[in-house]
Amino acid sequence: MAWIQFASPAIVGNDAYYHIRWSRILRDSLPHLPAFKWLPLTVLRPQLFVDQHFLFHVALMPFTFGDLRQGAKLAAPLFSAIAMTSIFGLLVFYRIRYRWLWLLALAASSEPFLYRMSMTRAPSLSLLLLAVGVYLILERRWVSLAVLTFVFVWLYNMFPLIVAFAFLYAVTVWLSKNRLDLAALYATSIGAALGLAINPYFPKDLLLIFHHVHMLLAETVTMDVGSEWYPYDTWELLTHNAALFALCFAALLAFDFRKRSRDRRPLFFLLLSAMFLLMSLRWRRFLEYWPPFAILFAAFTFGADDPDGAVGAHDSQGAAPIEWPRWIPARFGMAVLVFALGVAGVVNAAGARAEIRDLRDPFAMRGASAWLADHTPDGSLVFNTDWVEFPELFYYDQRNVYATGLDPRYLFDAEPDLWKVYDRINEGQEQHPGPLIRQRFGAEYVVARSDSTDFLNAAKASGDFDTVYSDEYASVLRIH
Repeated sequence: MAWIQFASPAIVGNDAYYHIRWSRILRDSLPHLPAFKWLPLTVLRPQLFVDQHFLFHVALMPFTFGDLRQGAKLAAPLFSAIAMTSIFGLLVFYRIRYRWLWLLALAASSEPFLYRMSMTRAPSLSLLLLAVGVYLILERRWVSLAVLTFVFVWLYNMFPLIVAFAFLYAVTVWLSKNRLDLAALYATSIGAALGLAINPYFPKDLLLIFHHVHMLLAETVTMDVGSEWYPYDTWELLTHNAALFALCFAALLAFDFRKRSRDRRPLFFLLLSAMFLLMSLRWRRFLEYWPPFAILFAAFTFGADDPDGAVGAHDSQGAAPIEWPRWIPARFGMAVLVFALGVAGVVNAAGARAEIRDLRDPFAMRGASAWLADHTPDGSLVFNTDWVEFPELFYYDQRNVYATGLDPRYLFDAEPDLWKVYDRINEGQEQHPGPLIRQRFGAEYVVARSDSTDFLNAAKASGDFDTVYSDEYASVLRIH
C-alpha cells in the first residue's frame, strides 16, 4: 500500500486535504472542540456543525506533526494495512485453510479497491470496525457489539452499515434455522442510539442526519455531487475487478444451500457481499467494502465444513481443502490459482499506482490561497466557483471562509434559492455576476479554477472583475 501511495506527492482523495487540516486544528484546540467557521452559508455553519468523522480525525492526530501532506500520505497505507489485516484476522481465528492465498486474493482482486483504500479517508478504519463487528456477531457477544457500534457512530457517519450487518445476520438465521434472532439488531440499535445521544455534538448530530436523509430523498434539482455518488461504468467495473468476479462466481458454484443449517457463516458472507455489490453498482464510494466481504464469502464457502465455527473445531490443517474437479491435480490447480492471482495483483497494484501518479499537483491551489490569505481581511467570504476546491483552499488558507464545499447539497439544503443563484453564476448564465455575488453572498473576491470556462468567459464579458492573481491552475478575481 505504501508503494501505491507514494507514486505521487499528492494527498490521495480530495476530502483528505480537509481531514488532515481539520485534525490539526482539532489537536491544537484540545481539550475544547474548535468552532468550524469556514462554510457559513451551508448546513455546516458554526452553530450547526457536526464532525461526522470525529474519531477518525483523532486517529489522524499523530500524523499532524510536521508536514501535513506527508502525514496524510503516511496515515493512508497504515490504516488500509490495518483494515486488510483485520479481514485476514477472521480467516486466522476461524482457521480457514489457504488463508495466505485469500490474503493474496484480497490484495490482488480489485484495482479500484486498492486505489480507494489509498485515500486518507475514514472507510479504511470503518472496515476494521466492520470486521470486528462480524466476529462479535458470529460469536454472539452482544454487549461488545453495542460498544463497537457506539464507537462506530463517533468514527464515521456510515455507522448504519453495522446495523445492516445485524439485520442480515437475522435474515441468515431465519433462512438457516427458520427462527427469528434479533439480538444483534437490538445490540447495534442500542449502541447507535447511545452513540448519537452521548455525543459532543448532540443534538446537532440528529439534525445533520435529517439533512442527509433529506438531501438523498427530497432532492428536486440536478447537481453534480461528485464522482463518489455516481456508479462506475459497467465495463470498467468488470475489467478492473475481473479476478474478484471470477472468485465470486467460483464460490457461488461451490456454495451448498443444503448445508446452510449446519454452517450459516458462508450464507452470512454471501448476503453481506451481495449487499455491498448492489451498493457499489449504484455508488462507487462503497467499492472499498465489497472486495473484502466477497473474499470472505469465497474463503468461508470453500472451508465451510465446521457447523459451530469455533476455534479448535478443526484440526491443525484447518478447514476442508478446496475440492478441485477430478481431472485437475490439486497441486497443479493451486499453482495455477496462485499464479493467476499473482499476475492480477501486479496488474491491479500497478494500475492503482498509475492512477495515483496521474493526480493533480498537490500545490495547485497554494498560490491562489496564499494571495487570498495575504490580501483579504480575516474572515472574508470568498466565492469559490467549484465546491470541489474547498478542501485544498481550506488546507492552505484558514483565514477566509467560503461559499460552499465538501458537498454542494450542503448549500442547497441550507439555502435552496441561494444555491440556484450560485449554480447560474457558475454556469455563466448571469450577464453581470459581480454585483450578484457581492449582494447575495457578501463576497468581494472570487477564486476560480482555470477550467471554469463558463464563469470566466461571463466574468470577462461583464467587465465586473479585475484579475488580481493568476497561475496555470486558478485565478483570483476582485469585484469592482
